[in-house]
Order: sequence, then C-alpha cells, then structure tokens
Amino acid sequence: MSRSCHHAARLVARPVAIGWLSLGLAAGYVAGTPGPGARGAETQGDFLEVRYPKALPATIPCERIPLGKPGDYKPCIARLPDGELLVVAFDAAMRVDGKPREDMLLWRSADGGRTWTERTVIPLLGREPYFSVLRDGTLFITVHFLKQDVRNRKGYVYSLLHRSTDGGRTWQSTEIDWDDVPGAPEKATIVTSRNVLELADGTLILGVAAPKGLSYLWRARDRGATWDKTRACRFEGVDGPKLWWPLMGETVFWQPRSGDLLGLFRVDQKLFPPIPGTKVPQEKLDQYERLLLFRSTDSGRNWRMEDLGSYYGEMYPALLRLDDGRLLMTFTLRAAVAPNVRPLGVRCVVGRETDDGFQFDFRHDRIMLDTKTPDDSISGGGFGPTVQLDDGTLVTAFSYAGKEGWRGQDFHVEVVRWRLPASKTGG
Repeated sequence: MSRSCHHAARLVARPVAIGWLSLGLAAGYVAGTPGPGARGAETQGDFLEVRYPKALPATIPCERIPLGKPGDYKPCIARLPDGELLVVAFDAAMRVDGKPREDMLLWRSADGGRTWTERTVIPLLGREPYFSVLRDGTLFITVHFLKQDVRNRKGYVYSLLHRSTDGGRTWQSTEIDWDDVPGAPEKATIVTSRNVLELADGTLILGVAAPKGLSYLWRARDRGATWDKTRACRFEGVDGPKLWWPLMGETVFWQPRSGDLLGLFRVDQKLFPPIPGTKVPQEKLDQYERLLLFRSTDSGRNWRMEDLGSYYGEMYPALLRLDDGRLLMTFTLRAAVAPNVRPLGVRCVVGRETDDGFQFDFRHDRIMLDTKTPDDSISGGGFGPTVQLDDGTLVTAFSYAGKEGWRGQDFHVEVVRWRLPASKTGG
C-alpha cells in the first residue's frame, strides 16, 4: 500500500453500499459468472534467471501468461481446496471525471493456471486486494479504500474485510474504521495486516492498527464470522509516538512449529536500527522502506524485534510451505539500493523452516520472477504470492511497470508457471 493512502477503517456489521448493490453480514451479493473466453493463447516458453546462483542452476524454464489490460495492478493468487486458482487485482488506470475508480478484478483457472476466464469486474470496494484461504476453503480479501475514489463518500481512507464461504462467488463485506481502535482519533488511519492467518488450533488472527503505536490483534474462532477485538499489542524497543503509520499495516503473519507468532512488518527505514554494516537511506520515497521480523511468544500481546536478513527497498513478502519441505519467500524489489541492482520487480528465495522460524539467504539464488520493469522506473511492480499445484508446479501472479510507468498508470498483470529444481546440494 502506498503510505500516502493510509487513512481509516472499521470492522462492524454494517451494510456497505456499492452503487446499486448493498453488502452486509446478513446477505451477500451473487457475483456474475465470468465470461466464457479464456486467456492462455499468448503463453510462451521462457525462463527465469537465477541471480548469484549457489545451490540452484542459472536458469529455470517457465511459462508466462498475460492477464487483463494495461492499468491492472498488484494481483494476488489463491488456490482453493478443490484445486481451482483465483487471481484478484485492481484497475489503477480507470478515471471518472478525473477521479480514480479502482474496480476490483477477478480471474479463475481450472487447469493450473494455463488458461483463465475473462477479466471480470466484481462489485467489491477497495484497492490492493490480498487473499487468505482457510483449510476449509473460507476465503478472505483484505483491502483499503482510497479517499479519492469516486465511490468513497466518507472523505477518508478506510478498510474492508471481504469474506466468502463459496469460493468467491458470493461475499459478505464489513468495514474497519477508526473507532474500532481504542485511543485512535476520529478519522485516524486504520490499516489491517495483509493476511488473515489460521493458527494450528483453528483460531484466526488479523492485525488492526492506527499510527502512534496503537495495534491490536483481532481473533476469531468461528471462521471469521465475528471477531474479538480486545488484544492490545506492545512492541519492545519501538517508540510508538514516532510512528506516523500503523505499524501492523501490511504485516504478513506466520506461525512456526514452536507455536510462536511471527510477523513480517514493513517499516520506515529511518525510524529503526540500520542493517548491520549499512547506512540507512534517507530518501523520502516509501520504496526505500524495508522488512523487519517481529516475534510474539505470548499469543500476540508482546512482540520483540528480530532481523530478517532482507535489504532496503524489499517489501510485499509472501511465504509458502513447499511439498518437499522447503520454504519459498516471494518479495518485491522496489528500490535498487546497493548491492541490489535493477531491474526492479518480484523476486523469490528458497529457505528452510526451523522449529522457531525460518532461514533464508537473500544474497544468493535470487529467482528473478519479474524482469520487465524498465530501468528508469521509479518503482517496481507488486505483490507476487505463489501457490503450488499437486504435481509440484508453482504458479506466481505479479504486476510490472510498462514504459509509461507510474505517471501513465502503465501496469501489466502476468502469471508465471514454473518448477523449483532440487538444489545442487540435494536440498
């Protein structure tokens, strides 16, 4: 999420008006069936470059499938229990009377990502939609709703949580607003974590936060139908009053085998200790921010800071347990701070899970999923979560910038199918 877009949000059982459609907890809309046309004819053979190879080969074969039209941005992919794949994104280019209208977009694939239904606009509000899928198939989308959007009648940015129990065909939508966070001022910026995480015992967690260090970990035991909002969070060594953004905004949660809670947090690099041996970039652009790892050993009440090992300008993380026991972390390089070099775009690294977390080598075997963003672009594309099919194939969705880049809202969505080879060391 662009930091300038952080404003406010509320998770309550109130209806959400979307044009002629009203959404609420009691009744959801029925999404229209996607058009019969399928994408996939433009699929071509290609390969992924592996930068600084150490345990992996220098190239990995892949197939690339374009989706949508120019302006579609930041896709997120999900795999349902029946094997169907869904990609959600938003239209960053559409304008109505000079103002943005950021429609949410959906594609489906029944053949492992080779072909897709036509680009379908679904009547859900919000930008930067991000999927979470529970073990039983319950589906969530987290979003925030841009103040400038022509459909926003509140005059500030707020967030929504969309929930579906039928594979994304009908949805119930609820708002997350400033008065859901005790102590937050009226119309304050309230942002959620990226994902809803299902813990080993079936409890769901969602991070909800305001600036100045106000953070809460919401919990649900009924698959997200209702939430307990009372668990306040404390962050050791963090000067809350200096935080101009909600600390848990964009956080990706993870639970290791130990039962601890881990969070990958995007932070302003100027307000946290430097990466050892480096000078903190002082640029004001949010593309220079970085990821920190926080750990809680008491179910989310208290968190302590740990270093992840990634670098400045790397954000939008996603984690995937692979069938062979390895872990895959996908992230987006949005600023080329040395030793990182252009092009900007989506990368991934392979690591291993430990009892209390994970280990990744961010300096070697960097798989270049996305290399199409021009070298003069001020920012890379976005997102890039990956899913794994039953046959081991990996499917990643991401966006990249075209020649016009940000100024022209020239973005493009692509899906890449690929397989991760065994490491040279046998891992």
